[in-house]
Formats: sequence, C-alpha cells, structure tokens
Amino acid sequence: MEGMTTSPTVAQWQLATDLRKLREDRKLGEVAKAIKVNISTVSRWETPGVEGVIPGPGSLERLLEFYGLSPEAIERFLHVRKEARSSGWWQSSGIAEDYGTYIGLESAARRIRTFEPVLIPGLMQTEGYVRALFKGTMPSATTDVVDAAVEVRMNRQSVWQSSSAHMWAIVSEAAIRTTVGGPKLMAEQLRHLVQTAEQPNVTFQVLPFEAGAHAALEIGAFTLLTLDALEVLMTITDNTSLFWDDQTVLNRHTEVFERLLADAWRPAQTIEFLSRTSETLEKE
Repeated sequence: MEGMTTSPTVAQWQLATDLRKLREDRKLGEVAKAIKVNISTVSRWETPGVEGVIPGPGSLERLLEFYGLSPEAIERFLHVRKEARSSGWWQSSGIAEDYGTYIGLESAARRIRTFEPVLIPGLMQTEGYVRALFKGTMPSATTDVVDAAVEVRMNRQSVWQSSSAHMWAIVSEAAIRTTVGGPKLMAEQLRHLVQTAEQPNVTFQVLPFEAGAHAALEIGAFTLLTLDALEVLMTITDNTSLFWDDQTVLNRHTEVFERLLADAWRPAQTIEFLSRTSETLEKE
C-alpha cells in the first residue's frame, strides 16, 4: 500500500483502489463466497468515490487474510480505513456528497489543471463574485444557505493558498466577458485574477474567442487533480460531479488540456487583457 494520507476522501479512494488490485483475476463471486458477504458488497468496497462503501474492520481483516496479507500489511490497511472514516472540514457543511468528494481530492492535490468555459474557477473567485453567482443560480435559496455555500468556497481557497499545489487554469474569454454582479464587481474580480495569476504557483491563461472550434468545445468544464499516488478527472453533468481514474480517459483530457494551452493567450498576454478589461469595466 502506498504512503498514508490524512484526507478521508483520498484514503477511501486509495483503499478501494488497492482492494481492487489485491483481488487480481479472482471473480467477485469467489471472494464474496469465501468471506460470506454479497457480491455487491465486495464490488462497492472496490469502488472509489460516492458510490463506494468502506468495509467494517472485521470484514476488512477477513478479506485481507483471504488475500494472504501479513499481519503488518493488514494493520496498514486498517489504518487507512480509519483515516477514510474520519471527517473532513467540509462534511459538517451540508454540501452534496459528490461536491464533498471533490473537495477532499482537491485539498490533497499537489497539481490542479482546470478548464472553465463560462465561469471563473472557484479557487480564484472573490467573495462578491461568489455571492452574485449564487444569487443568480440559486434564486430561492435563503441567506443562511448562501452564506454557508460562500463559506465553503472561501475555505477551499484558504486550504489551497496554504498548500504548495500548483494551479494551471485555462478560462474561456466568455467567462471574462460575462459581468457577474455588474461592472464594478466584475472589475474587482478581474483585478483579483491578475494578483492571483502573478503568484509563483499559478499559471492562468485565457482562451480567446478567436480560437474558434477548440479541443474542449464539446467536452465542457473539467479538472485534472494530481495527488501523490493518484490522478483523478472531474467533470460535471447535470450539476453532478463525476470522477474518473481510468488511464485512457485521463490521457484524453490531458491531451485536450495541452491543446487548449497551445491555443490560449500566453500568461503575460492574459494579464494584459485582464487589466485592460477591468479598466474598461471601471468606467461603465
């Protein structure tokens, strides 16, 4: 088993992935029969993310003994299981389970690559932008609900800023041109982007309209998270986060990202564009 982690989300992902590797070419039915559980139970133990289930300590020990692991190796697995059962800071915020999974992975990432076609990336949004965004997308939400959602977004930013994770963001020009919250608030957001883009662990590029039919035109927003022993792709469909660790899918989106950065303005051009656009908005 790889090195330990303190993120419960990453620990669950690691545990599920390692259990699948340990099964090798054994059939699910063979394993389930040997340790006297349902086939679906074993399958869910091996499933990372929100669809997965963490095995109980006794069940995990029986499973690992069936696989022939040493007592020392079993103890390491039990330690990871304990980490997976712990609570992350976000789990008391009432957020959707898939969003919690994303936050857990993001907080442990050492590299974040993201493409956003219509929005400023969450880790780079000002509080004013976030509130205006939620006001538009959640018009019936109470003040308490909005405040809680804003707090989660701000906490995500604090975690990222206190880490050494490198963020490479490519954003469509449409996200810059959409004046969320009005001209003054958007100008403030763009000035904040300039400050963020100048940080040593940030690369920020705008994909201009003139790029035309770019590589992600039919894909939409996506984020590639690189952790110490794991790489995960996150996409969003019908406001639900979907996670992928299949190497073919990862390779495809990595290639798309590389094509996008080739079509996007260079970082220096991007900062110049952001500064010029914010000045224009200030005058409106």
